[in-house]
Order: sequence, then C-alpha cells, then structure tokens
Amino acid sequence: MELYVIRHGRVPSNDLGIISDRNDEELTDIGIKQANSVRNKLKDVCFDAIYSSNVKRAIQTAEIVNCQGLDIILDERLAEREPGGLVGKKRKDIDKALWNSLVIDRTPEGAETLKLGLHRTKSFLEEIHNKYYKDEKILIVTHNFICKCIWILENNIVDEEKISSFIQENDEIRKYVKKK
Repeated sequence: MELYVIRHGRVPSNDLGIISDRNDEELTDIGIKQANSVRNKLKDVCFDAIYSSNVKRAIQTAEIVNCQGLDIILDERLAEREPGGLVGKKRKDIDKALWNSLVIDRTPEGAETLKLGLHRTKSFLEEIHNKYYKDEKILIVTHNFICKCIWILENNIVDEEKISSFIQENDEIRKYVKKK
C-alpha cells in the first residue's frame, strides 16, 4: 500500500505565524495555488481512497486535489491539534518541549501533546492498514501535526531532536510504502 500524505494549503494563521484551532479558516490565494500544484503533481496517481481531516482548510485542499472525483472520507482523527489556551499565540513563543512531549497528555494551557496525537493517529493508521491491500494508493489530507505523527509512526522515529524539527510544508507530498 502507498500512503500519500499532504498538508492543507496555506491559511491566514500560517501567514501570521500563530496557532489556530479547528476553525473555518479558508485557504488563502497562495493556499489555493499550493493545492492546485499538489493536484498537478498527483494527477497521474490513481487513488483508491481519499481521507481528509474534517477541518475546512483540509477539506478545501482535498476537494482541489481530488481530480478523480472520489468521495472524500472525513475523519476527525486527522483534525488539527487541539490547542487549548494557545490559540492566537505566536508559534515561536510556545514551549516546544511541552508541545512535543511524549510523556504528558496536556500542556498547562490545555493543548494536546504529541503523545495524544500519536495515539489517535495510530488508531487511524491501523484501520487504514487493515482495510487496504498492498497495491492500493491512499491520499491523506491533514495538518502539520498529523503529518508529523504519521511520519513518526511510519518510520519508527524516536529521536526527539528530529521530532521537534519536523515540518511538512503546505505543498509537500510525503509518500509511505507499507508492505503487507
């Protein structure tokens, strides 16, 4: 099986460098161009299924990228990280050690940590791996946080420095091949 993982196109909070939540932010003009760029890069890949976060910016991206006209399967396990009281804070000002903790469940501000994100992402991936077969191609449209969780789980990453520095760009495609 091949998993193609993309991050939604750019939104205003990305431009401002602030933490957003599971809101109805729409793609910016750049975000729409990014989604179209991904569509062009993937136009020759015949997907068996498309999964998307249930957050508007991911759905918009999935709709643009979906050149086959497949039904888009929404899954809340692919949603943006729950930011708690960090909404609107500058990304550069957050405590990355807490934000990327594999030990605690919530930060003092009530934000979801990497530990909890990995738990819900693992649940999603196990379902996908059990449902599809070796020759199938699956597209996942999500957020940087879930892209990170997929990357960690699919590659068995344990190096905290690598984990902390992971970023998947808005128009970046990551492909994971899983052999059954």
